[in-house]
Amino acid sequence: MLFIDIAKKYLVEDSENLAELTVRTYRWNLNKIHDFAPNLTLEEITTDFVRRYRSHLKDIGNRESTISKALSVFRNFTNKLISDDLISRNPFDRIKIRRVASKRGFLSLRELKSLYLNFLERSHTLLKNEQDSLRVFLFSCFTGLRFSDLKTLDAREIFDWKIHKQTHKTGEAVYIPIPVQARLLLPNITKGPVFHVADNAYFNKRLRSGAKKLGCHRHLHCHMARHTFATTCITIGIPLPDTSKLLGHRSIETTLIYAKYVDTLLDKEMKKFDRLK
Repeated sequence: MLFIDIAKKYLVEDSENLAELTVRTYRWNLNKIHDFAPNLTLEEITTDFVRRYRSHLKDIGNRESTISKALSVFRNFTNKLISDDLISRNPFDRIKIRRVASKRGFLSLRELKSLYLNFLERSHTLLKNEQDSLRVFLFSCFTGLRFSDLKTLDAREIFDWKIHKQTHKTGEAVYIPIPVQARLLLPNITKGPVFHVADNAYFNKRLRSGAKKLGCHRHLHCHMARHTFATTCITIGIPLPDTSKLLGHRSIETTLIYAKYVDTLLDKEMKKFDRLK
């Protein structure tokens, strides 16, 4: 019984409950396993095989973060095999997968304000698909909604200038009061999808081309908007527990990842020493 056949079967069965980007990530990493061992059987999935696969990924130049993701995906599928009694031993029992912290890009307050004001004043100079992409990106910058949730945001989930939505990735319910900046970005729609959101790669391409026309030359992508929202919340003084709730994080530890990029948070906290005078 070949691993790749069963893994793809699992992926098809789970695809309705996974974000589109997650499905693509899983498929991409399954293909890498198949390229390394096209005839891998269940009996051959051992700790030694996992180690050889990790060495292979390193030898072909994969970064540590890429290797960690590849092994995590592999482990997810082996856990399913164990649950279904298709393999008896966990090949990852003695394998430690390093958690690699990656720097999360975001726009500073000045950059966000500049892009937002330029969009309001000069959006008519953009192509329609560039307008759509920038509108969605900026709306996320001011609300923190994930790309997958923006694609499915329905007009019925917005009332009294508030968003009530169950997130696609975690299933957590979020409640987000819509700030005035984001209200100005909302199209006049009373039912159905609020935004027209293209596929990830096409969206990012149009986002960057539109932003350049407005004077922003950062390498923008859809996930940067959510990072911008998180760091903006921290910068303007919204408490971490509240920022965590707005982002729909299950743990405040996840929100703390953003705090380390915001120097103003440390500046504000250290000023408390002034009270000792």
